[in-house]
Amino acid sequence: MSRSEAVKFSEFSDRLAAGLGKVSKRFVRDVVVGMLRSRSVKIWDIAAALDRPVRIHATHKRLSRNLARQGLADTVSHNLLGITARRVKQETPLVVHVYPLQKKYARKMEFLVGEGTLAETAYPAYRVCEVVAFDPIDGALTPVVAHLWSRNAPDYVDDSEEVLGVLKRVHEATAGRGVFFLDPDVSALMLGTKLFVTSASCGAFRFVATLSSHVELLHEGHLKFVDEISHLVERPFGVTTYKWIESAANAEVETAVVCSFGSNEVRLPTTPDKPLTLIVVDWDIPSARRTEREPVVYLSSEPSVKDREQLVGIVATEFQVADVVRAIGLQKEAFKFSRVRVLTYDRLRVLLGLLQATIYFELAILKRRPTVKEWTRSSNELSPRIGEHPRSFLVPDEMRKVGAGSSV
Repeated sequence: MSRSEAVKFSEFSDRLAAGLGKVSKRFVRDVVVGMLRSRSVKIWDIAAALDRPVRIHATHKRLSRNLARQGLADTVSHNLLGITARRVKQETPLVVHVYPLQKKYARKMEFLVGEGTLAETAYPAYRVCEVVAFDPIDGALTPVVAHLWSRNAPDYVDDSEEVLGVLKRVHEATAGRGVFFLDPDVSALMLGTKLFVTSASCGAFRFVATLSSHVELLHEGHLKFVDEISHLVERPFGVTTYKWIESAANAEVETAVVCSFGSNEVRLPTTPDKPLTLIVVDWDIPSARRTEREPVVYLSSEPSVKDREQLVGIVATEFQVADVVRAIGLQKEAFKFSRVRVLTYDRLRVLLGLLQATIYFELAILKRRPTVKEWTRSSNELSPRIGEHPRSFLVPDEMRKVGAGSSV
């Protein structure tokens, strides 16, 4: 690090370790420095990267001992959220996603959920809920919080409780700033949870969620399924977006996707007094073979969103959720996070918190690899090549899977 970067790091590590004793503060500082240097979350790699004038075994033993300090995970997580929340503005999109931390060869890690228990995983796994702030204009990412849990932990209730707890913490830390954009899996989980629906309908959370066709909503006083309502929504607005799609020749081709969209007021059956907005997006790839394409449907907690600019902002951000998730996942894997092998649950939570802090420092303060564009071509890029036509690259994954064909 340069001298100015070292000063910034010192200030950051002091805030991250606030409330901890001298020994724990040194530990926090050493682990973050070790991660930055080694690009690894393995304690041995971190110890070696510190290059202390003692045997690596001694440094490894010291780090492992301090990693087990009680309450360290909660303190680091609380302090980091206090730091990251300051960067969240009133309209900042907060992408929420849940993913499995799979451990293919682990068998003795504490509270590890066995293979076959989680339908979406082939190996033993934990669960992680992550919130990432995202700037749709310049693509800058800011990891806000990450929470790990196990279905085998003694305090586990259900996944929705874990996710709701994360949303409440972020909502409190940001004083209500920001809009939660729930990825499809989180949307399906939380919209079936009465506590979340009640909280959202009371204005506790601002959110945009992806809806499946079997969700029931109140539309014009009648209870209907989403696929019944979507056909009744007019789509007066249109936009052409562009996506890099693999062609028949196995080459990525810049492909036009034509979208039309509109909105209607709906309400949730459990909270009929709270108006919400249903947004329906039709889409087509003119260069591909024409097939029946199901519209993409979103639910916004904002009432009566009819303005084109507002709708374009919501749709554009939703189209980038998959890219944000992919980019932050690749950022974690740059530190080999999936290879973490600590045996106890609390140590794993500490390492996740310190990894989040390391990534935050690198992205938000050092501004290294600061945008989605650095990790994927599917980003908000206005001019990917010479030409006058604006390009936005805002198509979600369900559209990405449609082959562009050799005619592109």
